[in-house]
Amino acid sequence: MLTINGEQARKGQEMHLCPLQYDIVDRAILQYTEPGEMVFDPFGGLMTVPFRALKLGRKGSGVELNRGYFLDGAKYCAAAEADAATPSLFDFIDETAA
Repeated sequence: MLTINGEQARKGQEMHLCPLQYDIVDRAILQYTEPGEMVFDPFGGLMTVPFRALKLGRKGSGVELNRGYFLDGAKYCAAAEADAATPSLFDFIDETAA
């Protein structure tokens, strides 16, 4: 089961009471949104929905009452955002040179 809880457990941090599986979130995001659109989760938890939205080329936002969950989730979202902004080697290939 792929969830942010797996990462939380690996780091020895507090796990969420009810982890949300990536495949369920990904299916909904891909079915109901287009790249670049905003995905909002009013019950963010560890911010699985905004995290996966960022990974799938969308914008992500969420709200969470539990401060610890929110701060952990914000770190995952910031890492996903940084990862998306990092160019790969393929970004530097000049297609006209081939």
